[in-house]
Amino acid sequence: MLKTAWNEWSLKALQLETALLALEEIELPDAMHALHDAAQQKVLELARAWQKTQPAKESRQWKREETAGGTPRDEELADLVKGFREDAKTWTLLRMTSDRKEVVETLVSEGRACMAAGGEYYLGQWDAEAQVLEVGRDDETGETGTGLVLEPSGELHYTPSPEL
Repeated sequence: MLKTAWNEWSLKALQLETALLALEEIELPDAMHALHDAAQQKVLELARAWQKTQPAKESRQWKREETAGGTPRDEELADLVKGFREDAKTWTLLRMTSDRKEVVETLVSEGRACMAAGGEYYLGQWDAEAQVLEVGRDDETGETGTGLVLEPSGELHYTPSPEL
């Protein structure tokens, strides 16, 4: 994902939400309920305080290129394309270029995708309708994924929880 204040903030917000969900799932003996409840309250306070620091998304203008059978500029993705050619697979290259010269490339093949963004690589299920990458998700193997959803621009697709 791109190194932006929004992405960094969103990632931490997701981690805090995950911590709250994890605390809700822990079943402890009755003698520990008071400690458990206190821990939940502290994490909830932390999550609420974090939400108040939410930054604005940085404004960018994006140029979108979508090419069936396209060749990526990223070396790792280019190696994937070599494998696709050998296996006679079809693919689409989605390249997003920002007005700040940031380039995000995503290879999509058979409902799966690999994205190169901000010097990192993300694999997962491609939602063609929503045009997002669900990181780590794999419907064929039943893998639910990490919960991170990336826009084609390499930005996190995240809406803060209104319940906090």
